[in-house]
Formats: sequence, C-alpha cells, structure tokens
Amino acid sequence: MADSLYGQQGPQDANSPYNATSFQIREELAKVRTNVPVKIIAVHGGGVGAAPTVDVQPLVNQTDGIGDKTDHGIVYGIRVQRSQGGGSAIINDPKVGDVGFMSIADRDISALTSNEGAQSNPGSSRRFSMADGVYTGAILNPAVPGQYVQFTDTGVKINGFGGGIIEIVGPDVFITGTLHVTGDVIGGDGSVSLLNHIHSGVVPGGGTSGPPVGS
Repeated sequence: MADSLYGQQGPQDANSPYNATSFQIREELAKVRTNVPVKIIAVHGGGVGAAPTVDVQPLVNQTDGIGDKTDHGIVYGIRVQRSQGGGSAIINDPKVGDVGFMSIADRDISALTSNEGAQSNPGSSRRFSMADGVYTGAILNPAVPGQYVQFTDTGVKINGFGGGIIEIVGPDVFITGTLHVTGDVIGGDGSVSLLNHIHSGVVPGGGTSGPPVGS
C-alpha cells in the first residue's frame, strides 16, 4: 500500500467562506517561486567565453501537511549569472559544492536562451518553474577564499593562491612576489624606458652608455 499523503489544509480552513478563500489564495501563492537555495552538482563549460551552465540540487525540501519531506530532484542546465558589460567581464565560475541562490524567472525562458538573447515568446505556458532558474551566486559557500579581490577602507587588494599580492593604497602600488614583465616598463613622465633608456653624461669612455644588457 502506498504511503499516505497529507494536504496543507487545516481544520480552520473550512470554517467559513473567508477561510476557504484565504486557503486557496495561499495555495496559489505557494506556486510562485522567487529565490531557491541550491547546491552545485556539476558545472558545464565556463572560462573565457560564454558563462557556464550548472546542475543544481534544491536544498529546501518539500513537506506535506504533517511535515513529512520529499526531496527535490536535480535541476539540469541552469544558466549562471556573470558580471559582464559588453566585452568586459569578471570571470569567477561556480565550483561543485558551492551553495547559492537560484532566481526563478516568471515565464519560460527556454526560447530566449536558445535564441541567444534575442526577444522571444515564452517557450511554453509554464510559470515560476525551476527549469527557468538562473544561478546568481554563493550565499553559504563552505570554502575560505584562497585568492580574491578585496575592496578595503584604504584601497584594493588582489591576492593570488601562491602568495603574490598587488595592493593599491592611494597613489601607491605595492607588489609582493616576483614581477615578470613581457614588454617594456615606462616610468617617470612616460619617457623613461626600462629597456631602452640612455645614460647621458657618462665620463668613462668619453661617450654615453648603451641599452641595458638583455634589451
């Protein structure tokens, strides 16, 4: 025999027409999805290029009238929000195990995504479906950041996994680590080249020095 399922209606909900109508309104509003906490199960694509898609596990279970739970299934192919304007972006793709919010579109966005953002009709008549979710970022990420960009009261700090640090404090830039430069370094008023500067007024040899060794 199948397990019994208990509805959400309470004894008071049938006591009056007002209570009955109020119960019906609550049941309809319960279908409206806004933001759902999810865990990243898999990441597909990403990096330099289009933002990835993710498979997610909703983390707040469904419950019946007496509190018995039913787990949600995994939702596949969810788009990921990326901070991007034109050809400029901050690329920080989610990782398996991240916990964050998935925002739910109020209409079917499958045709919109298939048409690469071109104005489209809804793909179907579904509304507030988890299939039309967009992963918007971590809220309960268990990992302590090992590399990060930090905005502080005194400046900006970029910290890498290996301990390299670039910190901007006022007009000064501080670098921790070995600096490797491909190309020239220009200093002063924009006219002093590290690779090709000339030392004038050198007495020994009666002439000027040449470019630095290795230039």
